[in-house]
Amino acid sequence: MKLIRCYTRIENLDDIREKLFEAGAPGMSVMDALGIGKPLSQVEATGSDDASYLPQFKKRIMVEVAVDDKDCDDLVATLSEVCRTGSLGDGKIFIIPLDDALRIRTGERGIKSLY
Repeated sequence: MKLIRCYTRIENLDDIREKLFEAGAPGMSVMDALGIGKPLSQVEATGSDDASYLPQFKKRIMVEVAVDDKDCDDLVATLSEVCRTGSLGDGKIFIIPLDDALRIRTGERGIKSLY
């Protein structure tokens, strides 16, 4: 199993929900997040004193989806397609190994707990 964690723009949420369920995602969690991307050396300073410029946090969302290994690549591709504009701030997707999962209501474990 894998945990897909995607940080992206808030305005992508409705499209993410629609496309992930169309692609067979078993469910998802969404949380508010704040993020700063590029290192200082790659961010254009807006003030006259470049040394004192500090990038500001941007409001983002974090979407998490736990999936079977066989579904991971398709769902990552779907997320990437939905979130990509080609501009700074499109976000990041992390794929994390997931040892186990438990559906609290039924006690099912592993893949059975996801679908």
